[in-house]
Amino acid sequence: MYIVMWTFEVMEGKNRNDLLIPMKGAAPKFKGVPGLIHKCYGIAGDARSVVEIYLWKSKADADKFYDADWEAETFRRWESPRMTRRDFDSPVVVEAEQGRVIIDA
Repeated sequence: MYIVMWTFEVMEGKNRNDLLIPMKGAAPKFKGVPGLIHKCYGIAGDARSVVEIYLWKSKADADKFYDADWEAETFRRWESPRMTRRDFDSPVVVEAEQGRVIIDA
C-alpha cells in the first residue's frame, strides 16, 4: 500500500467552518476512485493549513490520479497554490475498529 499526504496553506481569515464546507462538498467525489482505499481530511488547530491523506493500493494508482484536472480542482477548493506532497510506503495498516492488521510487505 502507499500513502500520499498533501498539505495546503489556506488563505488568511479562514476558520474551521469555512474549511469544512469544501471538505464536505468534495468528499463524495472520492467514492469509487480506482485504487483508493481511504482518504482523510485534517485541519490544523490554527486553521492556516489543511491536509488530505490518501491510502492507495499502489504508487502507480496514486500517480495516475494526481493529474492536471485534480490539481486545478484542488487549487480551487483550497484557494491555495501552496501544495506540498509527501509520499510514504505503507507496509502495515491497522484497522482498529475491525480488529485487523494488514501486512503488505
